[in-house]
Formats: sequence, structure tokens, C-alpha cells
Amino acid sequence: MGRWFTVFFKENGVDVRIVDKSPQTKEIAKKLGVQFLNADILKVTEDDREVKEDIVDTDVLLISVPINITGRVIERVGPEMHEGSLLMDITSVKKAPIEMMDRFTNEDVEILGTHPLFGPTTKNMRGQTIIFVPLRKGHLYDKIDAMFKKNGARIEILTAEEHDEIMSVIQGLTHFILLSFGITLKNLDFNVDRLRKFMSPTYEIIMDFVGRLLHQDPHLYAMIQTNFEMGKIHETFLAAANRLYELVSAGKVDEFIDEMRRAKDQFGDTERAMINSDRMIEEKINQKL
Repeated sequence: MGRWFTVFFKENGVDVRIVDKSPQTKEIAKKLGVQFLNADILKVTEDDREVKEDIVDTDVLLISVPINITGRVIERVGPEMHEGSLLMDITSVKKAPIEMMDRFTNEDVEILGTHPLFGPTTKNMRGQTIIFVPLRKGHLYDKIDAMFKKNGARIEILTAEEHDEIMSVIQGLTHFILLSFGITLKNLDFNVDRLRKFMSPTYEIIMDFVGRLLHQDPHLYAMIQTNFEMGKIHETFLAAANRLYELVSAGKVDEFIDEMRRAKDQFGDTERAMINSDRMIEEKINQKL
């Protein structure tokens, strides 16, 4: 995602510099056509003086690192941000990064937590949702907001607490279910590729979403599960799964039906869900014609 935003900002006329401890940083920067600094930004040493000076000279600093080291990076770079600059992140969780950015910057530094709800394979921002969690707003926040909207992004404003509560279900629970599905297929020794010819488009789409998740960085998904407050959500899901297992095992058809009907009432507009999923199924069919 750091590379994705490097390209995005460069295409929007911004002078971009990337800082990373990876030995590949120089080659990556060359391919992207931007400046680079290769340094261990997780440590504070005399050798970091050049990095410090570069951060001091930066108007907007976007942090794009794994969740488990985001706090350490904020602690490292926050005090170096100059008056009137903006510090922002794109971490999937928001409460802890926002608290850290508030703690390690002075009150004259703008703070914007963001969560792009798309991945690095996305071609552009058009139609994509990005959650903003602003803490201190100023003219740079306005510029970022305008730039994202100009490129077609849908901006939603939340507090850090609201974000993490919502995303623990939308992302955390969804990932947990799909990963459980994938691990179950593994445990059953179910050969997805060989048996696709027996699947209707509906089940192919479900399998594709399982495969999509399994194809990506497992560390990211482990960090999401362990950094959201997932305890109650996991317990509720497992209780629901056990409840259905018990009903099926006991042959209690009427109670199974009641559980499904109550879930439908809570879900809301299931008709709209049918229409939307029918479009996906139709597109899947058309791809095969």
C-alpha cells in the first residue's frame, strides 16, 4: 500500500520521498521515479540525522508499515514533525495509532488517521471507500480530502472507537469466517481446483473470496485478528456455529428454521442482497461464455 500511495501522490503532482529500512528501497524508488532514504526508522541513532532532517522538511508524512510496529514508528517520527505539517497513517486499526500520533506530536501538527478499504491491486480510487479519523484538522487535511475526492474516493468520517467497533465485525468477523472456511477445506483435503466443475457460480464466488484471502499476506490478517477486540465476536460466532451444529445433530428442523428467520429479520434488506449477488453471479456466468 505504501507503493500504491507513492504512485497516487506522484500522479497528483506531489513531491514524494520514501523512507524504509529495506535494502530494496533504492531499487523500488528508482522504479517508482521518486526519491528515497534507506534507513532503519525504528531506531534513533546519530546515523539517523539525515532521516530526521528529511522528516522535519516533510509537509505530509504517511505511515504505511505493519500494524505491530506502527506505534514504534509513530514514536520515532512524531516528535520530528514540524509545525503545520500533517501526520497520517493507513493502518487497519485506528484507536491505538490515533492515540500514539496524539501523544508523540505537538499540538501544531495535524493528525489524520485513514483506512483505505481496498488493497494494492486496486487500479484507482474511483468508487473506493476511505475512512477518515481526523484528530487535528488544518489546510493540509483539506488538501488531502480534496485530492482524494477529486480522484473519486468516497470519504466516511468516524471516530477511532467507532471505526474499530465497526471493522471488528466487517473485517475481523468476515476474515475469521473465511479463514475458518479455508482451513476446513484443508482439513477435509478438499481439492477446490479439481472440483470447481461441480460448483454453481454462487459457490465459485464464495470459493474465490476464500482463495483471495488465503492468497494475501497472512501476517496482516493475523495482526487484524489480534489487534481488534475480537474476543466477544469470536465467542458469539462459535456459539452460533455450535448452536446450528446441535440443532442439525438433533434433527430439530423447526428450531433451525426459526434461527434462520430471526437472522434474516436482523440482517435487514435481504432482497437487495439477492439482487446484488445475482449481478455477481450473472457476471461470473458471462465470463465463462
